[in-house]
Amino acid sequence: MHILDNLMLMFEFWIQTNWYVAFAMSLVTNLAVYFAFGYLISTITQRITKNNWLGEYIDKRPFKNGQQTSEIKNGITACVMFSLVSLLARELFVGVIPLSITQLLIEVSVFTLFYETYSYFVHKLLHTKQFRKPHSVHHYSVRTTPWSAYSVHPIEALLIGMSAPLFMLIFPVHLSVIFAFHILGVVFTLLIHSNLKLNSSNIFCQLFNRYTRSHTAHHSIGNVNFGFINSFWDLCFKTKYIESRVV
Repeated sequence: MHILDNLMLMFEFWIQTNWYVAFAMSLVTNLAVYFAFGYLISTITQRITKNNWLGEYIDKRPFKNGQQTSEIKNGITACVMFSLVSLLARELFVGVIPLSITQLLIEVSVFTLFYETYSYFVHKLLHTKQFRKPHSVHHYSVRTTPWSAYSVHPIEALLIGMSAPLFMLIFPVHLSVIFAFHILGVVFTLLIHSNLKLNSSNIFCQLFNRYTRSHTAHHSIGNVNFGFINSFWDLCFKTKYIESRVV
């Protein structure tokens, strides 16, 4: 209960404080999550693939010169953009915590549907001629690492970050739900860029491999697998990858 109470106090302070203090709090949070989980996933991936016993890299091509340094610099810029956009959420939320489990489930379900649709069509948009140059920042990382996850142009970071405020304009949602989705989304995005295939047949490993292989295919091939958490829109628009084409 103390942890929940402290989180509530932090949310209340963030809502009521000056915008530049709120921005600083958001930036520290984004950077902390990005670096903590990026380092953790990178370290675990390196150890798992050391002897190819527990897992192996999907794409084994060498990294480009200075790739990781460039990725981390771009990731920091993305965190700045996410923190700026978060200030809009201070004006649009309907409360801090949902009043019931039913309300929580409704908000989670509707936002999940919204984000999957939003992310697919924004991702498709980024592959059009008009946005190809900004999106090329992300596709510079052909062989991905967790740090590749937010190695994006500021325009792309803005589009990613705007998903929550746009949703909040059309559907009442509580701040804690948006915050939780953002943190989980960051971690999930880091994971699917890990380029890791686990050598196990259990259900968890199969699910993990499906996501990492799917996104590795996107970076390898380019015009497939635009979806974030499922293949619904990829199947509808015939952009789901053919596994045999994956490197």
